Amino acid sequence: MSNRRIASPAGRAPSRESGFTLIEVMVALIILAIGVMGVAALQMSTYRQLQTSHNFAAAAMLAGNMGDRMMANPAQVLANAYNHTDAGNTPKDCAANTCTVAEMAAYDVDQWQTRVTGDIDNGTKIPGSLPSGAGAVAREAGTTNFRVIVRWDDDLSGSTDTDCAALDPNDVQDPDDLDCFVLTMTF
Repeated sequence: MSNRRIASPAGRAPSRESGFTLIEVMVALIILAIGVMGVAALQMSTYRQLQTSHNFAAAAMLAGNMGDRMMANPAQVLANAYNHTDAGNTPKDCAANTCTVAEMAAYDVDQWQTRVTGDIDNGTKIPGSLPSGAGAVAREAGTTNFRVIVRWDDDLSGSTDTDCAALDPNDVQDPDDLDCFVLTMTF
């Protein structure tokens, strides 16, 4: 009897192991799952930041829009016709009719508030409007400085607190505060 070994086709001795074990497959799947969850978390974070950026840009454009309206009617600005915290009464339609400068100021405030809040008369929202948007124009006491303030609930938490860290440097932004953009103008 000879002690010959039968060689495998590749010229190697036969092996008892071939393929992957179940544990190796499970470890690979766990690593893959962690990677996929990381990518999903990154996408969610990117979406939130994109939404925040969109809201901030929209607020800046809205504040600039009111600033332009005020620059076109400075006499009424100095007469405090633009000072407001909400839309107030429905004014005369100055797009379809001739208006006085006072009527134009009321019309400007109404049109701007509609854009800030996103509320159309029939109760629907303007697509892409700020979440829980609110706007105001306030004169700084004893000056000709006016602040155009746009507030919104960026994190959609239902915040209603109107504190604005941008108005008071000593105020710390509280999660219950609405986010805000402030444009200061001098006349």
